[in-house]
Amino acid sequence: MNDESLLSMAYRGRPSTVAELATLSHLPLDEVEAIVARLRDRGRLGGHGADLTYTAPADWAAETVAAHAAELRHSARDLLGEIERIVAELPGMIGHWSIGETSADPMPVVTRHGPRAAEDVWYELGQRDTGTLEAVLPDITRFLSSPAERVERFSTAFRRKDAVRVVLSTPAAADPALQQLLTAFTAAGMEYRFLDDPPSWFWVDGDQLAVPYEWGEGRPTSVVSVRNTALATLASAYFATLWHSAAPAVPASASAQPWTPLLTLMRKGITLETASRMIGVNPRTGRRRIAQAMTHYGVSTLFALGVAWAADADAAADPE
Repeated sequence: MNDESLLSMAYRGRPSTVAELATLSHLPLDEVEAIVARLRDRGRLGGHGADLTYTAPADWAAETVAAHAAELRHSARDLLGEIERIVAELPGMIGHWSIGETSADPMPVVTRHGPRAAEDVWYELGQRDTGTLEAVLPDITRFLSSPAERVERFSTAFRRKDAVRVVLSTPAAADPALQQLLTAFTAAGMEYRFLDDPPSWFWVDGDQLAVPYEWGEGRPTSVVSVRNTALATLASAYFATLWHSAAPAVPASASAQPWTPLLTLMRKGITLETASRMIGVNPRTGRRRIAQAMTHYGVSTLFALGVAWAADADAAADPE
């Protein structure tokens, strides 16, 4: 039996001593002692001598990555590989931990199954009115078969977020049907980039994290979600490395940009705060979108932004 298999068994059964773990696993005591020593060195198990204590997967994952970040600061590629390895281990270990969970060591874990599990888990658990959603979605074709009402429901939720950043698979850039869908989501405030081979589906929203049961799935039908600040921070750092290595989308037309509805209203003399509420977003989100527009056009004042945006809109309407 390898180290991870014994750890899974320990999580499920929660034996309090090494001898009890040997009995549970039907392994010789000396072999179990050797594995326990290795797991303790890696922070997976606690306790001293014959006694065993347990560390939640979220805690040891965050601690391990922090330690490796210090050791591997000179090599971003090595650090990225280590983070991915740890994230990939989490779905299984969280599942084993939940089986043996007691009131003394709770970790809020939610599982969902079914063809729409990947969508439903965010709509059920994500923070729809604030914060930043970061997601890797290797396969978004399922949205093409979604009812228009469902797409609009997600678009409305995106509008209320401070920011939505998504890494997609490169083939999506060439699919006209998907481009129409992305245009709708972009108008709702979503930013996206393309990666040739996204490692797996997952998302982070505040302190909530969702991963597939089997790391590497692009369209999972079984999803596990955990609320844990340290673990979400780890996954967000991993997302950042993917985002920076992904290719930006081809610039959309002026009418498809998330700041267009705001600037259209502000051009009529409506304040940013009022315009934000009129399109269904909070003022903080509105200010963020205007800041994005300023960065996009390379300007530093609202007046200059209005001039640049109007010129862009006029050019798009009359390409001749």
